[in-house]
Amino acid sequence: MVVPQSAHGSPPSIIASQVQGITDSARAQVLAHLARGELAKAVQAYEVATGLKAPLWLTGFKAAFDASKQVPGACQGVARSIHAVFNRLGGKPEYIELTTRVANERVDLHIVFQLANGKDARVADTGLHVLVRMNGRAYDAYTGASGLPWAEYMSRLGAQVPIIEKVVESP
Repeated sequence: MVVPQSAHGSPPSIIASQVQGITDSARAQVLAHLARGELAKAVQAYEVATGLKAPLWLTGFKAAFDASKQVPGACQGVARSIHAVFNRLGGKPEYIELTTRVANERVDLHIVFQLANGKDARVADTGLHVLVRMNGRAYDAYTGASGLPWAEYMSRLGAQVPIIEKVVESP
Protein backbone atom coordinates (compact mmCIF):
# COMPACT_ATOMS: atom_id res chain seq x y z
CA MET A 1 0.00 0.00 0.00
CA VAL A 2 1.35 3.44 -0.89
CA VAL A 3 0.75 6.01 1.84
CA PRO A 4 0.83 9.70 0.95
CA GLN A 5 3.78 11.64 2.36
CA SER A 6 1.45 13.85 4.39
CA ALA A 7 0.11 10.77 6.18
CA HIS A 8 3.37 10.07 7.97
CA GLY A 9 5.59 13.09 7.62
CA SER A 10 5.33 16.75 8.36
CA PRO A 11 3.31 18.16 5.48
CA PRO A 12 4.03 21.63 4.19
CA SER A 13 2.09 24.36 5.97
CA ILE A 14 -0.79 25.78 3.99
CA ILE A 15 -3.32 28.09 5.53
CA ALA A 16 -6.99 27.96 4.64
CA SER A 17 -6.84 30.99 2.36
CA GLN A 18 -4.26 29.18 0.24
CA VAL A 19 -6.63 26.32 -0.59
CA GLN A 20 -7.41 27.54 -4.08
CA GLY A 21 -10.74 27.43 -5.84
CA ILE A 22 -12.97 26.83 -2.85
CA THR A 23 -15.36 29.28 -1.23
CA ASP A 24 -15.46 29.84 2.51
CA SER A 25 -18.83 28.12 2.80
CA ALA A 26 -17.65 25.10 0.81
CA ARG A 27 -14.47 24.96 2.90
CA ALA A 28 -16.61 24.99 6.05
CA GLN A 29 -18.73 22.17 4.64
CA VAL A 30 -15.66 20.04 3.84
CA LEU A 31 -14.26 20.74 7.32
CA ALA A 32 -17.57 19.79 8.96
CA HIS A 33 -17.66 16.49 7.05
CA LEU A 34 -14.08 15.72 8.12
CA ALA A 35 -14.79 16.57 11.75
CA ARG A 36 -17.62 14.02 11.70
CA GLY A 37 -15.43 11.41 10.07
CA GLU A 38 -17.34 11.55 6.79
CA LEU A 39 -14.30 11.25 4.55
CA ALA A 40 -16.09 10.32 1.34
CA LYS A 41 -18.54 13.21 1.76
CA ALA A 42 -15.66 15.61 2.46
CA VAL A 43 -13.86 14.56 -0.72
CA GLN A 44 -17.06 14.79 -2.74
CA ALA A 45 -17.89 18.25 -1.35
CA TYR A 46 -14.38 19.45 -2.17
CA GLU A 47 -14.55 18.12 -5.72
CA VAL A 48 -18.02 19.60 -6.34
CA ALA A 49 -16.97 22.98 -4.94
CA THR A 50 -13.72 23.23 -6.90
CA GLY A 51 -14.43 21.18 -10.00
CA LEU A 52 -11.08 19.49 -9.35
CA LYS A 53 -9.97 16.12 -8.10
CA ALA A 54 -9.38 16.25 -4.34
CA PRO A 55 -5.72 16.85 -3.46
CA LEU A 56 -3.50 14.24 -1.85
CA TRP A 57 -3.47 16.03 1.51
CA LEU A 58 -7.26 15.60 1.70
CA THR A 59 -7.56 12.08 0.33
CA GLY A 60 -4.61 11.00 2.49
CA PHE A 61 -6.41 12.10 5.67
CA LYS A 62 -7.81 8.58 6.03
CA ALA A 63 -4.28 7.14 6.29
CA ALA A 64 -3.77 8.83 9.66
CA PHE A 65 -6.39 6.50 11.14
CA ASP A 66 -5.04 3.30 9.63
CA ALA A 67 -4.53 0.40 12.04
CA SER A 68 -0.82 0.37 11.16
CA LYS A 69 -0.54 3.74 12.94
CA GLN A 70 -1.87 2.27 16.19
CA VAL A 71 1.56 1.71 17.70
CA PRO A 72 3.52 3.58 20.36
CA GLY A 73 5.70 6.24 18.77
CA ALA A 74 3.55 6.94 15.70
CA CYS A 75 1.45 9.59 17.41
CA GLN A 76 3.46 12.66 16.45
CA GLY A 77 3.30 12.01 12.71
CA VAL A 78 -0.38 11.12 12.96
CA ALA A 79 -1.08 14.32 14.90
CA ARG A 80 0.79 16.41 12.32
CA SER A 81 -1.26 14.88 9.48
CA ILE A 82 -4.61 15.40 11.21
CA HIS A 83 -3.72 18.92 12.35
CA ALA A 84 -2.54 19.93 8.87
CA VAL A 85 -5.77 18.93 7.15
CA PHE A 86 -8.01 20.64 9.70
CA ASN A 87 -5.78 23.73 9.59
CA ARG A 88 -5.75 23.86 5.77
CA LEU A 89 -9.53 24.00 5.80
CA GLY A 90 -9.71 26.80 8.35
CA GLY A 91 -10.30 24.73 11.47
CA LYS A 92 -8.69 25.58 14.80
CA PRO A 93 -7.04 22.30 15.82
CA GLU A 94 -4.79 22.08 18.89
CA TYR A 95 -1.91 19.73 19.56
CA ILE A 96 -2.37 18.12 22.96
CA GLU A 97 0.55 16.51 24.74
CA LEU A 98 -0.30 13.86 27.32
CA THR A 99 2.45 12.89 29.75
CA THR A 100 2.78 10.71 32.80
CA ARG A 101 4.08 12.44 35.90
CA VAL A 102 5.16 11.61 39.43
CA ALA A 103 6.01 14.51 41.79
CA ASN A 104 6.32 16.96 38.86
CA GLU A 105 8.81 14.71 37.06
CA ARG A 106 7.92 13.10 33.76
CA VAL A 107 8.35 9.35 33.98
CA ASP A 108 8.48 6.89 31.10
CA LEU A 109 5.43 4.75 31.73
CA HIS A 110 2.96 3.08 29.44
CA ILE A 111 -0.21 4.93 28.55
CA VAL A 112 -3.06 2.71 27.37
CA PHE A 113 -6.30 3.45 25.57
CA GLN A 114 -9.40 1.28 25.87
CA LEU A 115 -10.63 0.44 22.37
CA ALA A 116 -14.31 0.12 21.46
CA ASN A 117 -13.98 -3.69 21.74
CA GLY A 118 -12.92 -3.34 25.39
CA LYS A 119 -9.28 -4.26 24.80
CA ASP A 120 -6.45 -1.99 25.87
CA ALA A 121 -4.02 -0.69 23.27
CA ARG A 122 -0.68 0.74 24.31
CA VAL A 123 -0.45 4.29 22.92
CA ALA A 124 2.84 5.24 24.58
CA ASP A 125 5.83 3.45 26.05
CA THR A 126 7.65 6.63 27.02
CA GLY A 127 4.99 8.45 29.00
CA LEU A 128 4.30 10.79 26.06
CA HIS A 129 1.36 10.78 23.65
CA VAL A 130 0.34 13.55 21.25
CA LEU A 131 -3.04 13.97 19.62
CA VAL A 132 -5.27 16.66 18.12
CA ARG A 133 -8.24 18.31 19.77
CA MET A 134 -10.72 20.32 17.74
CA ASN A 135 -14.19 21.51 18.68
CA GLY A 136 -14.18 19.42 21.85
CA ARG A 137 -13.22 16.18 20.10
CA ALA A 138 -10.06 14.11 20.26
CA TYR A 139 -8.41 12.76 17.10
CA ASP A 140 -5.63 10.20 16.86
CA ALA A 141 -5.03 6.84 15.21
CA TYR A 142 -7.15 5.12 17.88
CA THR A 143 -10.28 7.28 17.60
CA GLY A 144 -11.01 6.79 13.93
CA ALA A 145 -11.74 9.67 11.61
CA SER A 146 -14.82 10.82 13.53
CA GLY A 147 -12.82 11.33 16.72
CA LEU A 148 -14.29 11.04 20.19
CA PRO A 149 -15.74 13.59 22.59
CA TRP A 150 -12.81 14.86 24.69
CA ALA A 151 -14.21 13.63 28.03
CA GLU A 152 -14.84 10.15 26.63
CA TYR A 153 -11.35 9.99 25.14
CA MET A 154 -9.75 10.99 28.43
CA SER A 155 -11.90 8.47 30.35
CA ARG A 156 -10.55 5.67 28.15
CA LEU A 157 -6.91 6.49 28.91
CA GLY A 158 -5.03 4.78 31.68
CA ALA A 159 -1.60 4.81 33.30
CA GLN A 160 -0.11 3.86 36.65
CA VAL A 161 0.34 7.55 37.49
CA PRO A 162 -1.66 10.69 36.63
CA ILE A 163 -1.79 11.76 32.99
CA ILE A 164 -1.23 15.47 32.48
CA GLU A 165 -2.58 17.25 29.41
CA LYS A 166 -1.01 20.34 27.89
CA VAL A 167 -1.68 22.35 24.72
CA VAL A 168 1.57 22.62 22.73
CA GLU A 169 2.60 24.47 19.58
CA SER A 170 3.92 21.36 17.81
CA PRO A 171 4.29 17.68 18.57
